[in-house]
Amino acid sequence: MVINCSYFYLTKKYFNEFSLIISKIKINKLICISIILITLTSCSNSNDDSQDEIQSIVDIEKPDHLITTPSSYKVSSLLMSSVEYSNWKSEDHFSDGTYREALIKDIYKQFSDKYDFIMLVLNEEEIPEGINYYGKNIGVSNNVSGIGGGIYDYTSNYGSSGKLKSVMQLSSLGFLQNGPALHELLHNWANYALPTENVNETGSNLVSFSYYGHWGFTGGSTRGQLGGFKQSTLEDLGNNQYAVEPFGAFANGGNSVPYNELELYLMGMIPINSVSQFDLFNDITAFEINNNKYTFTANRLSYGPAELESLLGARSPNSLNSQKEFDLLLIVLSNEQLTNDQWEIINDAAEWFSFKGVDQIPSYNFWEATNGIGSINIEN
Repeated sequence: MVINCSYFYLTKKYFNEFSLIISKIKINKLICISIILITLTSCSNSNDDSQDEIQSIVDIEKPDHLITTPSSYKVSSLLMSSVEYSNWKSEDHFSDGTYREALIKDIYKQFSDKYDFIMLVLNEEEIPEGINYYGKNIGVSNNVSGIGGGIYDYTSNYGSSGKLKSVMQLSSLGFLQNGPALHELLHNWANYALPTENVNETGSNLVSFSYYGHWGFTGGSTRGQLGGFKQSTLEDLGNNQYAVEPFGAFANGGNSVPYNELELYLMGMIPINSVSQFDLFNDITAFEINNNKYTFTANRLSYGPAELESLLGARSPNSLNSQKEFDLLLIVLSNEQLTNDQWEIINDAAEWFSFKGVDQIPSYNFWEATNGIGSINIEN
């Protein structure tokens, strides 16, 4: 076998490719190792300046899982054993820090530390038993003040050196395109902004409960990704009674709605003076659904730019200096190799979700959802 040193450039990517080629050749493993070492030595003798790079290849720790990235695709897959994948689903190992951190650390053995977000997608047609959510976001680090949450950095637990913001899991292959992909990304900024409340039943003599992380009975320029109603549909019926068009307290239909003004502000996309006045309702004591209207009795609080800044403080960095382009690594978890159809489904969804422009699909990609202010790159 003849190996060209210029092809065998000393990078992690090409080392993995070379190892794959060797693994397909049915020769003694010891001979394979010898070929690699001889090649490295030959390259080193031809260029002493590359010695440090050679050593970095020798020291590379290969991942425990087989991670596959088809050429020209934006997405990768991670192969688990049947037992590991079954337990990952039935025991919701993503929600367990021990399993979650270990898996992300293993992923970093193959990928560089350049991603703001890592999104895992289960190779399932529907939500599997053992998981009670469409998607989940776990915060890893935050350096933004004025959005309600604290400053923290747990990146070292995951194998990152400060870059990674959060890790997410979508529990079905179709949820990148249909949602809640936009919803889960927003959780990176909007978990603790407002003291929202909600009720989980209709009737009177209700007692509302804290609903941080979602908007509950809160208005907005549009229905929000994290729930809430469209402010312009609110009717004041008197005596603390109100009516409004139907809405979701938790979400509003996956990727079918864009981010509203409050959400865009928290993300750093627009300045605070671009957030229109809206109302938040707490102490909700009655809730009914009549004639395609939601009616409720509650205490009303109004928020505008001044009230938001008084509550949260000034956002730092502000909309002029905030990050607006993000890098996302998307990996499908499976206990078997993906079929061609499955690869096409998830890669087409990744192409669409990261597309920087308007398309003909009714759902919103990230660029559309941010009014063309933000963008997301999905790449390996």
